[in-house]
Amino acid sequence: MRWPGLLPWNFSPVYAICFCAGVYFKGMRAWLIPIALLFLSDIFMNYFHWRLSGFSVFNYGMLVNYIFYICLIGFGWLITDKRSTPILISGGILGACGFFFMSNLMAWIGNPVYAKTWAGLVQSFTVGQAGFPPPIMFLKNTALSGAFFTAIIVCAMRYAQQSENLEAGAQLKA
Repeated sequence: MRWPGLLPWNFSPVYAICFCAGVYFKGMRAWLIPIALLFLSDIFMNYFHWRLSGFSVFNYGMLVNYIFYICLIGFGWLITDKRSTPILISGGILGACGFFFMSNLMAWIGNPVYAKTWAGLVQSFTVGQAGFPPPIMFLKNTALSGAFFTAIIVCAMRYAQQSENLEAGAQLKA
C-alpha cells in the first residue's frame, strides 16, 4: 500500500496494520480484514498506476508479499495486546524489518540482475540495483514506518480501551 509519490519508498503503514491486526483482532478477523483490504488496494493501485507503466495487475511478487503479510499477522497474533507499548512498538519494528529482509532475499532470488552467489546476495543487501536507492534507505524507511504506524495504532487502541473503561465506570455509578 504505497501511493507513488505520497510517501518515501518502503515507508508504509502496511507492516503495522498486519502486525497490529494480529495483536488486536481475534479469530478469522485478524487474517481476513487486513488481507482483503490489502488485496483490494493492490488491485486498485496495480490497475490504475502500475499497469500504465507496463506491469501486470497480478504478479508473482504479490503472492510472496501476501505470504509475508500473513507471517506479520501471525507474529502479532503471538504477542498479546497486554504487552507494554514499547514492546508492541518494538514488535512492529521487528516485524517490518523481518519483512524487509525476506522480501530483499526474494528479490535476490528472483531478480536476474543479482548473481546467485554470496557476492550477489551481499550486493542485494548493500549496494542494490542500479537506478534505485541503496537498500539501507529501504531498511531505514521500513523500520521507521514500522515504529511510527505501530505507535499510532497502539496508542489509538490504548486510548479507545481507556475511554471504554471510563464509560463503563460512569455507567456503573449511575
